[in-house]
Amino acid sequence: MKSELINFRDFGGYPTQDGRFIKEAIFFRCGSYRDLTEEDRDYIRSLNIQNLCDYREVSELDRDELRETFAKKVYTISASEHLGGFEDDKNLPYTALSSEDMEVFYTKLVFDNPAYINVFKILQEDNSVPYLHNCTAGKDRTGVGTALIQLALGMSEEDVLFDFLKSIQAFDAIVENEVRRLKYGRSIETLYHKMPGLIVKPSYLNAALDTIKAKHGTYDAYFEAEYGLTAEKIAVLRERFTETR
Repeated sequence: MKSELINFRDFGGYPTQDGRFIKEAIFFRCGSYRDLTEEDRDYIRSLNIQNLCDYREVSELDRDELRETFAKKVYTISASEHLGGFEDDKNLPYTALSSEDMEVFYTKLVFDNPAYINVFKILQEDNSVPYLHNCTAGKDRTGVGTALIQLALGMSEEDVLFDFLKSIQAFDAIVENEVRRLKYGRSIETLYHKMPGLIVKPSYLNAALDTIKAKHGTYDAYFEAEYGLTAEKIAVLRERFTETR
């Protein structure tokens, strides 16, 4: 039976700039849990997830996803609702979404974001991993959340971008999920208007990272200002979640 897990992967295993490696099988990412097979659900449960962070908005949540069975703790804190949210009004037409719109969206995600603030709070607690986070496609809000964790643990920008772009491989599954989610009588053709939002491009993540550096100068300064992660706290996270090989 075909798996319905969208954009699921382990985002550990990468080298860090101090010669260590992010541990594998403790950090996972994916898209929504809509239409999962029982085998998919059993697989997630087998990972022994301690904390699941769902970045979707209320309007995106689906019934009967059984998220509460996937982890000991489930947090539903949207990474985008505080920015105004997605279109959900049946009277609003789909307008053309541009790559520039996506870049602006990414730059807004990385500041004063309650979802990511919660993530770094969780990661400082005992028994914080295995950890899983998701949004609908598992590429934008989840992609930024993943990048921030990887940067905090010492990965290079190049490797962070490489991992981010792996979401391109999930394009077919992302589009299929969007087709299933169409409502208010909208046709498949309307998805063409939001095509930049169904893919990932280097410029999306780079826009966020460039904005961070423009405002704070360094990632260390950013993590301390946004999440209270001092150099000492960063060192603790790296000791806990990275290893030598």
